[in-house]
Amino acid sequence: MENILITLGERIRGFRKAKRLSQETLAEMANLHPTYISSIERSAANTSITTLQSIANTLDIDLADLFSFPKDIKPSREIEYQIAEYLGKIRNQDEKKQQFLLSLFKTLLQELRKL
Repeated sequence: MENILITLGERIRGFRKAKRLSQETLAEMANLHPTYISSIERSAANTSITTLQSIANTLDIDLADLFSFPKDIKPSREIEYQIAEYLGKIRNQDEKKQQFLLSLFKTLLQELRKL
């Protein structure tokens, strides 16, 4: 149980920082107390699913995004959270846009290999 609380806290912190929000701002927007946000991020609080949904809504992410990430991504790496956030938004695009983005990603990776 402790590991999931640590991972969850790191995920929330990563998404919050990617949005450039302070704990105080996130708390205010989610109608929570700043020390509670701090407790969740430090894995000191075992919060409810309702509170997590409120946090996810405030961060403009799906609740599932707090619980799913590739095993090779280390939760404390902010840049990877930012990438994961954008990848999550791809799910909401129509198939034509998804195909375009896939093509774009493949091209970018090919160019990166050349560097």
